[in-house]
Amino acid sequence: MTAAEQTEDPFADEAWRAAIEHAAGCLACRTPGAECETGERLLRAYEEAARQARAEELA
Repeated sequence: MTAAEQTEDPFADEAWRAAIEHAAGCLACRTPGAECETGERLLRAYEEAARQARAEELA
């Protein structure tokens, strides 16, 4: 995560941590070209939380 992507939103931080922790222990997530529904769902949850946090920062 780059400095530009970091947010002060605790939900976004939790979502990022959940995605990373899952990916670290998931063979499919660590295999290039493989797909993992859980990993994708966790990553989408993080992306949405980060997007909402950035929108609130700009509002």
